[in-house]
Amino acid sequence: MSSNPILLENLSLFPATPEQTLECLKRTAIEWANGFTTEDFVRRETILSLQEHGAEGKLTSWVIAPRANPKTLDFMCSCDTFRRTAVVARPGADPKAKEIIAYGIASVFTPPEKRRNGYARHMMRLLHWVLAPWSTLPPFPKAWGAPPAVAHGNAQLSILYSDIGPNFYYTCGPDGNGTPGWVECESVETSLVLSSERMRENVSAPHKSSHSWMWLGEDDMKYVWEQDVEWMKADLAASASSTSRLQVAFLTDKGVGASQGATLHDVLENIGSGRPTFATWSLDTLASSRTLILTRLRATRVTFPALVERLIEFARRCDVVKIEIWGMNTELQEVAGGLGWETTRRASHLASMKWYGKEVSDEIDWAFNERFCWV
Repeated sequence: MSSNPILLENLSLFPATPEQTLECLKRTAIEWANGFTTEDFVRRETILSLQEHGAEGKLTSWVIAPRANPKTLDFMCSCDTFRRTAVVARPGADPKAKEIIAYGIASVFTPPEKRRNGYARHMMRLLHWVLAPWSTLPPFPKAWGAPPAVAHGNAQLSILYSDIGPNFYYTCGPDGNGTPGWVECESVETSLVLSSERMRENVSAPHKSSHSWMWLGEDDMKYVWEQDVEWMKADLAASASSTSRLQVAFLTDKGVGASQGATLHDVLENIGSGRPTFATWSLDTLASSRTLILTRLRATRVTFPALVERLIEFARRCDVVKIEIWGMNTELQEVAGGLGWETTRRASHLASMKWYGKEVSDEIDWAFNERFCWV
């Protein structure tokens, strides 16, 4: 605990200066450098932030700091927000999916010496006031002083992935008086642990399939992301009509689908009539078991088994022990179960959502809640 904690009313949320942004990266390297030196971690994150998913003002770093000294490098804690394009489809006469502005929240971090003072909770409560239109929020608490001076004010939706359980971010509401913050959605994974027998199979022997497969390069992959947007919108509208529930989803284009960094993926596509089957993935080499994590999946009951065989073939070549898919729909979960996969609730990376609208979270489905949304 800090020896001289600052009263929350004397703090506010500010966009980070370049110097503060650099300090944020140096601090978070302690937790997330994963074998990189601090210098290399800072360089890598800076380069990644300039890619399409973070360029042109999409990425903002925020710090909570004293009102009297907002540019200090001794700020309390920090986080990042990424502006994203999402879509919403409402049940009714016109369920056509409409684009909205949404934000992904990442890199929430408090230095060890400043923890247990309520700074992170206060930062997350103030974050609503820089993301959402104030007309959608309850009155700003007088006990917090004045609201943040700089705000986007255009979010209809924000998301984050919690590694500290579902309760902390839920309690980070915009008024500190019981209004919910981020509510955990369905955080499930469908996974396959490759048996030793499967790992020993002849990886040079091509799998025989009635489907025609091809590997896609970077330009091809960008085209697939763009096409996927239209398919996602159509699927969302259909779901709104069939379920009579509001449907929201993040989109894969504008660099989002390709934003998994240097570990980025290969793409596998089934060439045929109509919508193709494809999967994108990245390798998690730091997990306790080397893991292939699918970032986006589009398949049917018919094409999924053949896709699985190609995934296993690639996994064996890379000494992967586990294949993991987030947010798979129930129809494909059933197919996967018959192939030896297991669907479970995730213990970490809990997908959590805050909707800035009249509907409550229980009335909303987050469609395509897959790994590509990760920021």
